[in-house]
Amino acid sequence: MAFFKIPNLVIILLTTVIFTIFAFTADRFLTLANIENILTGYSFLAIIAIGQSLTIMARGIDLSVGSTVALAAMVLFDATMIFELPGVFAILIALVAATAAGALNGLLIVYLRLQPFVATLATLAAYRGIVYAISGRQLYPELPTKAVTDPWIRWLGDFFDVERALGLGDFISLPWIPISFFILLIYAIAIGLLLGRTRWGLNLRTYGGSPEAAHLAGLKVNRLVISVYALCGFSAGLAGIILVGRFTTATEALGSGMELTAITAAVIGGTRLQGGIGGVTGPVLGAFLLGIILIGLTLLEISQFYQQILTGGILIAAIGYDRLIEKRKAV
Repeated sequence: MAFFKIPNLVIILLTTVIFTIFAFTADRFLTLANIENILTGYSFLAIIAIGQSLTIMARGIDLSVGSTVALAAMVLFDATMIFELPGVFAILIALVAATAAGALNGLLIVYLRLQPFVATLATLAAYRGIVYAISGRQLYPELPTKAVTDPWIRWLGDFFDVERALGLGDFISLPWIPISFFILLIYAIAIGLLLGRTRWGLNLRTYGGSPEAAHLAGLKVNRLVISVYALCGFSAGLAGIILVGRFTTATEALGSGMELTAITAAVIGGTRLQGGIGGVTGPVLGAFLLGIILIGLTLLEISQFYQQILTGGILIAAIGYDRLIEKRKAV
């Protein structure tokens, strides 16, 4: 039946079911404030998951995305608070730094022949060390108590009043939509077009499906791999500047643990660990599914420790489902 061929049908149905369960079991879950919290708290994670899905499609992984988030955020913080650069320039510098960090991961994998897990595990530690080394909060004792005031950066953490814009205040109540959610939509569309409408996207799927075939076809594999990791770094950097806009500061521990959550979102969103298969919509849905689960559990007063266990369990289940699908195809 055509209905069962709808892309991401399983995760859409699962998200709907879990949302409905929490709507009836958790107080304050089905409120405008909570919907705003979900959109605000997981739009940046969906952006990271999109970048992570690209590396997984290329038969790799990027464990350094959390540290790259912190690196971009601290570069942005230092550029505005220490060097007093305009917000637009500071944002560009932070994105360049994050993209360069991602590209370095690709270079290590391509030219030193390191396994992606090993290379990005090393840079996870290295980038976090750089964050501490350049931290304006450490170098200037007065900065931890000051907030970023640049309007461009603060705007990234702001909200869009749908009711006021559409003049619906007297008829219906709608949540304020965070600017980060609109950034996510634009970014997801751009990456979706890149994957589906360009030779680069076709080459990525070809390489992920069979590296040997990609080499035989004469594809510039090294350049492709480096660009994939650079784009993953850019995704983490974009998330980092959004977080600075939201919190109006940057901390050394920002982004810790985000790599696991991003990988989980990408995998449950249908990105195959064997490479070659993936997209944009799935990782975005996966990120918000995790957001719904974790926020719902918080409202039910379930300990955060159990939430971490559940996140790991979801990842294991997603990997198991992925392996089951592969075995069925092989039969």
